[in-house]
Amino acid sequence: MAALPPTGNHLSSEADLPWWMLIGPGIGTITGLFMLTSVYEPGRLSHMMVEFGLLPRDFLLMGVLPYLIAAAVTFALGFLLGGRFPTALVLPALGVMVVGVLLTSFATGGAMLLAGRAISGLGAGVVVGVTVAVVRRIRGPRAAGATVVAVLGVLAAVAAPFVNRAISEMLSFRLAHLATVLFLLAAILAGAVSGMARAAGAGRTARPAPYGMPYPSPPPYPAPQNPVARYPAPQYPAPQYPVAQHPAAQYPPQPPGH
Repeated sequence: MAALPPTGNHLSSEADLPWWMLIGPGIGTITGLFMLTSVYEPGRLSHMMVEFGLLPRDFLLMGVLPYLIAAAVTFALGFLLGGRFPTALVLPALGVMVVGVLLTSFATGGAMLLAGRAISGLGAGVVVGVTVAVVRRIRGPRAAGATVVAVLGVLAAVAAPFVNRAISEMLSFRLAHLATVLFLLAAILAGAVSGMARAAGAGRTARPAPYGMPYPSPPPYPAPQNPVARYPAPQYPAPQYPVAQHPAAQYPPQPPGH
């Protein structure tokens, strides 16, 4: 029995991923690292701590640890399934991060702050896991993609407290935290566009037959031969018959004159 060719889903899940599939998860990962430290300000208590009346230790328990614990819980989900379903995982995770940012930005108490940071961490863990899984499967030099995301992520985490302090002094700490929604929306747009482009490419690679799965065409069979032509005609020697020998007739001699 001939083996059936792989379907489009098989191709899309097992083939290497193009490099641009890293753009959406990469932006989300960089933004997630920015959100981790953006609640602090260098050299003093942050405006968020003063607003909620929290000491640094209490703020660590309510504003930082929930984010880290939630991200650690959901990282495995993104890492294990992100290579096969990057778009299906990263878009909902980025949406969850947006919800968490909104709750944190408009929090009126410690409980709402804790809930917003935990929800943000749930989405960030999936996004980081998907990013790592995609880096392991992209075509071309994987080290280049991983290095770019890692360097930009570290820079974002280091610069976040300074950015938060500058915006908080000029405007409000709520606007400083709310600004990350713009980067999350950019990541959602990039992830959606790359996912549609990947699906379109997979559809062109394997297109099913009109009535179902494509079946391989049967192998050509040789034309049947004439059974008579396969065997030479028997050659029989011509019959040889001896020539009949008839004795000459003997007549009595006739007298002259007759």
